[in-house]
Formats: sequence, C-alpha cells, structure tokens
Amino acid sequence: MLTEMQAESSYYSPQKVKSKEVICWEQEGTTIEVLMKGELFFDCQIGFVGCQAMCLKGIMGIKDFEENMNRSDEEAYFFNCGENLSAKGMTYLTNSLFDYRSPENNSIRAEFILDAAHHKETYTEIAGMQRFGAFYMDYLYTMESTSGKVSGNQQDLSSVKSEDFGNVQEMSTKSLIVGPLNLRLDSSAVHRIMKMIVCALEHEYEPYSRTKPDIMDGNRTMPSSEEVALLEEYIPTRLTTFTVLKCTIIIPVAEFNLLDHLMPIIMGEKNLSGLLNAASFQPLRPLPSVRILVDKVNLEHSVPMYAEQLVHMVSSLGQASDNLLHYCYSHCYLKIFGFQAALTSLDSKGLYCFPVPVIPSFSTAVYGKLIKFPKYW
Repeated sequence: MLTEMQAESSYYSPQKVKSKEVICWEQEGTTIEVLMKGELFFDCQIGFVGCQAMCLKGIMGIKDFEENMNRSDEEAYFFNCGENLSAKGMTYLTNSLFDYRSPENNSIRAEFILDAAHHKETYTEIAGMQRFGAFYMDYLYTMESTSGKVSGNQQDLSSVKSEDFGNVQEMSTKSLIVGPLNLRLDSSAVHRIMKMIVCALEHEYEPYSRTKPDIMDGNRTMPSSEEVALLEEYIPTRLTTFTVLKCTIIIPVAEFNLLDHLMPIIMGEKNLSGLLNAASFQPLRPLPSVRILVDKVNLEHSVPMYAEQLVHMVSSLGQASDNLLHYCYSHCYLKIFGFQAALTSLDSKGLYCFPVPVIPSFSTAVYGKLIKFPKYW
C-alpha cells in the first residue's frame, strides 16, 4: 500500500498518515531453512511455491480498478509465478520438521550435508524448482584455515597479517532461481510499479558503517614471493547467480497515455490537484501488444571478497600474472536462451489473438568486467 500525509480541516490540527491499497501481493508455500556449523559452514535456503500480484482500486487519480469499474480478476492480475499450492502439494516441507517423512519424525538421527562440494551436487537448480516452483535461493559460505595462525572467529581479513592472507580459504556462493513467470506491463501495472520504486528510493536509512576517506599510501611495500605464491594458489571470491526460467512478458500499448502528465506526480515533484474523470479511462479493446518469450536468462557476477587488500598487493607487483589480474576485476556474464518476440492483441473477452512472430528464437551472451579500486593502478 501507499501512504501520504493528509491535513485535517482545522489549521492547527496535525497531519495524519493516510494509506491506500494499490497493489496486492499473494504468496504461498514459503520455507526458510538455515544450517550452520560454527563459523566454518553457513547455508541459508529460501523458497516459495507460488506468488501473484494484482492491481487494487485507483492510483494518482486514475480510477482504473475501483469497485464500480466491474473489471475482471484476470485483468487485475498482472504478475504470476510458480504453481498453485493445491496442485503442487506439500513438497516445500520436504525434510523439515513439518514433514512426517523426515528422519526426526521417524526416530532417526538426521544427517546434514556440511561439505561444499556435496552440497552443490545435492541442492541443484532442478532440485530447488521441484521442491518449490516459483523462487529458490541458496546462500552458501564456507571457510577453511590451512594453518593454525588464523582463528575461526576472525571475520574481517583486514585483521589478518599479510603473511596469513593466503591461509584462509573462503568461498561464498549465492544462487537465486525464479520459476516460470508471466508479466503483463499494462498502464495500470506500470503506474503502480514506478510509484512503488520511487517511494522505496525516497526512504533513507542510517548506514551500517561510515565510508573511510581514501588515503593513498605512497610507501607501499612489495609483497614477498611466499605471499605471491599463496595468492596464486587461492583467492576467496563471492559468486552470485540469478536465473529466470520460462519467462513470458506482454507489453501492451498505453491505454491511458498519461505518463507524461503523471511522471511529475510519480516522482513526487507536485501533487495531484484533482481527481481525473474516471469515465475517460475505460479499457481500450482491442489492445495491440508485444509478447516476449524467453526460455532461460542466466546472470553471473563474481567479485573478490577482499578486493581492496588484494588490489593493494597485486598493483604493487612489477609484473603480475594473468591469474592475479583476473581476480582484480568484477566479472559479469549474461546469457539469454530462446529469446523471441511476436505481435498480438487483447480482445474484449480478455483473450489474446494468435501471435505473429517478428523476432525468431535466438540465443546470445554478453560479458563485461570492471577493475576494482582503480586508484591503486
């Protein structure tokens, strides 16, 4: 819902917060699991079976979904993802304490996976989608000390001496998978999404930590050959993978064609002087649309965990190896499979006509990298 300040009729009365529901988000079959062993192993898995979003009432004076508009629920729902819980079943409770088949509920001691390699083999993309269906996130962090110099309670590598830099082998991977989804970006949905984004960006929170001023150390020492050898052997990285499966996006032409007038209101630059005439905003049918189908979208982003310390050491070398220079960049890979587009239209019955292909199916990939802390180079 959106909130706004509303003054009372009296001049001396304080302002009150008025809320109005404009978007409804429905979600079912949610699971959150956390498994940890001290500070050496931490895993968090989050998933849900299905979700959908719908437009409610009106927004910014446009009464597009008021009760007297008599618009169907199919028109109100502009986003849905995953499956219905009644059809999917209780798979999201698998091996939890709420699952009657779990070892704990059958007087059997449960065995937990505390090995990174075994974890990745077990909790795959297919396994996550079979259990949930709409969304699955798996965050895994492991830390291993190859010498007795570094204790497990040292969270920040800045507290570790330079000669111990390579003795801590850390790994962080985060996988986010979104199941089959349908998104319709009509005028009503676009107005609400843009307003929600603007309201979210306007909120300011106190930072967790203050950024330190950039102080360049002119007397940088060359790392020893042992330190370079440790870096060549292992560098802790953070890998994030975001995957979308079977995506369908429908982009109709603007029904209201008022975005140029509403943009200052969306951005909060001025208030709406008066309500717009609801009779002017009857649904336009037939409504030409562009339908985009994508089989799979995969985005990978990797970055060194302690980039500043790493770049500080590598940049001081006279001639660093390609391997060390590779880890001084943040890398981004974008892969798109089975992208295609077609023209269609929505009739008065809420049905889309047979699509006419305009872009045949194709796949592509994009790669980019950005150097970390260029001030050291």
